[in-house]
Amino acid sequence: MRLAIIGFGLIGGSVARALGARDAGRWRITAWSRSSDGPRAALADGAIDVAAASAEEAIAGAELVLLAASPLANLELVARLGQAAAAAGAPLTDVTSAQARMARAAAGVPGLRHVGGHPMAGAEARGYDAARADLFAGHPWLVLPGPQAQPADVDRVRDLAGACGGRPVELDPAVHDRLVAAISHAPLVIAAALAETVTSSDAWAPAAGLAAGGWRDMTRVARGDPDLGAGIAALNRDELAAWLDRFAATLAAWRAELEAVPDTPDAAAVASLRARFERVRAALESRPADD
Repeated sequence: MRLAIIGFGLIGGSVARALGARDAGRWRITAWSRSSDGPRAALADGAIDVAAASAEEAIAGAELVLLAASPLANLELVARLGQAAAAAGAPLTDVTSAQARMARAAAGVPGLRHVGGHPMAGAEARGYDAARADLFAGHPWLVLPGPQAQPADVDRVRDLAGACGGRPVELDPAVHDRLVAAISHAPLVIAAALAETVTSSDAWAPAAGLAAGGWRDMTRVARGDPDLGAGIAALNRDELAAWLDRFAATLAAWRAELEAVPDTPDAAAVASLRARFERVRAALESRPADD
């Protein structure tokens, strides 16, 4: 299978490493990125077969094209390269974490067989140097067929996901954006807001040296790539805002519960708080039945 990877940082590099480690010999990989550093390093490592001089060169002869740049860059690449992919007869997929806008852009390119993709895996580090062969292992890889895609195109993207160790899961792009806003995009903004709140206060200087696992876990995603975060927030603005509104209402309810606690906490107030923590814990530990 001749795969062209356009954009070659953490995700694109991890795809190349995963295919080499798990399915060596079946994939011939050509890579291109605006900075040639990643493809050159991957060529030296043996992770790819060709470091192309241009995106168009990478696409020529490809049987599958993967856009693995940042969300906003992937959206621009659909407009710029979609016709070339269509002319080459290759289905085009991507790794974009907001899919409705990608789907609309791809549908506007005549003949472009787009199958959106979003591997639910990542890391705070960036660039090819951070790429890992096991990054996708066991994680869902969301597959979002476009209106011009054929069943064979969807199978090809599912094959890529499985060859990287991911679990292909098909979704509609609009459903994808609502669900991922809840479990990925809102946590990113909430983590950033928490860090912004604390680090901008006069408590941060004395508190920083005391911070341990709770702070680390709650702010981990806020340490990621700012370009990626900005692209996610911009492209999935409406769904993200809806979840933030819901979160704000939940925070207000927690605040009201705290205000109801007497200066000397009584058993009823403590029991009410404990029951709330218990409900949250139970909800996290249970798994809703599939529809």
